[in-house]
Amino acid sequence: MGKFQIESGRYYIRIPFTNSSIHGDYQFNVILTVLIVLFFGAIFFYILSNIFKALGARIIFNKKSITNLHFFTILNLVVAPIVYLLIHFPIMEKTDYKDIHNLILHLIFGVIALFLTQIFKNGYKIQMENDLTI
Repeated sequence: MGKFQIESGRYYIRIPFTNSSIHGDYQFNVILTVLIVLFFGAIFFYILSNIFKALGARIIFNKKSITNLHFFTILNLVVAPIVYLLIHFPIMEKTDYKDIHNLILHLIFGVIALFLTQIFKNGYKIQMENDLTI
């Protein structure tokens, strides 16, 4: 048996040095869900890292910070609910809401990012006015 093997619709992954293995059903909906979540997570953390990089600049209230915060807001308030509903109903065909806490967390992130975006827009405007008066 190799490190990874598929037999009759089930996968087997041997864990080195432990004499144990991981096994389960090879289902398309599970693989699709994992891929969608990984893609969403990569975008989420990429935008979040861009926000932190922009905040490390000498001038905090800049266009790059505002743009990244705006993208983060859209990602959490629009894209996250669409991804949740897409995964929850058509792909996994669930009828309950046991994992709705993930969606609520993204909505909270989105609302906080929306407030921060407005604060940064106002800060940028005031900073530009101060730069012009000096």
